[in-house]
Amino acid sequence: MNRVDDRTQHSAGLARRIQNAALSAVRTVRHRAQSRWLVLALLVPLVLFLPYIVSNFWLRVLIQAGFGIMMALGLNVVMGYTGLFHLGYAAFFAVGAYTYALLASWLHDIHLPFLLLFPLGGILATLVGALLAVPTLPLRGDYLAMVTLAFGEIMRLALNNLTSLTGGPQGVMGIDHPRILFFELSTPRDYYYVVLLLCVAEMWLMGRLEKSRIGRAWTAIREDEEAAKAMGLNTDRLKLLACAIGAAPAGLAGVLFAAVQTYVSPVSFQFVESLASVSIVMIGGAGSIPGVVLAALALNIVAEPLRKYAQAYRMLIYGALLIAFSLFRPQGLWPKQYGSKDEQE
Repeated sequence: MNRVDDRTQHSAGLARRIQNAALSAVRTVRHRAQSRWLVLALLVPLVLFLPYIVSNFWLRVLIQAGFGIMMALGLNVVMGYTGLFHLGYAAFFAVGAYTYALLASWLHDIHLPFLLLFPLGGILATLVGALLAVPTLPLRGDYLAMVTLAFGEIMRLALNNLTSLTGGPQGVMGIDHPRILFFELSTPRDYYYVVLLLCVAEMWLMGRLEKSRIGRAWTAIREDEEAAKAMGLNTDRLKLLACAIGAAPAGLAGVLFAAVQTYVSPVSFQFVESLASVSIVMIGGAGSIPGVVLAALALNIVAEPLRKYAQAYRMLIYGALLIAFSLFRPQGLWPKQYGSKDEQE
């Protein structure tokens, strides 16, 4: 009689688990469908109407916000997924910008095509990110932050002092406009569409990467590196991969930045730019793609009317925001959600 009762209870428990799994799957499909419709509803006005109703000034602001999104999503791989604190991220932005500036301008009279230099900027930034990660793999916390901060300043000073190669403090002027096949990008509207396409593509790729086996391994390292090692994960190789992948979007954004501005100088890659990317990730929510995008738009677009009043206090404002969010909302504007509600309960 007891065996029959046990079998009955086991069958009932199994049926409940199957039912819960089915309901969870239905919720997931419904949530994904709603998310796709929401993304589509946001993209339609951004693509069809916005470029034609705003001025060139605001289009340039949106382009700068797009660069912020690209960089912050890359830094989110390092900080949000893996938990490594990086304060020299603007160096990878500089690598991409100077790759295009030196090889597509009148400084050395080299004019290589954009379709060659755009991926080259991302590849070089990836290599630099991997090379920086090698000596910093044993470091954590404050020590890692100091080394990455020093690296960013070394890169800026090198660009400032290698006058014969980089133009020094005067920078590089007369940078070529990109040409894609038979079409030349020259207006803010042209760049707006390119940057919007890249931001959407990066969001999709980062979402796929987050849900992959590598993304879950990064999350395990962030939560408890010793436990991840005990589970057999090669944490050094995974952190090296995160630093390399995270640097690539900054290099690509740097190439487009040089093309849009047609001028670059070391002033554009100071520590405050790295701090801005860190602020976006922390304020939006470490590991949260929608949060990073929301914070990047807020810090670039909403703050633009205050730029002429608060430009000299940018670092103070970023520091105050970081302190405020650390104290009162450490999870960020749009916290990262792990699993479904049933799993969380």
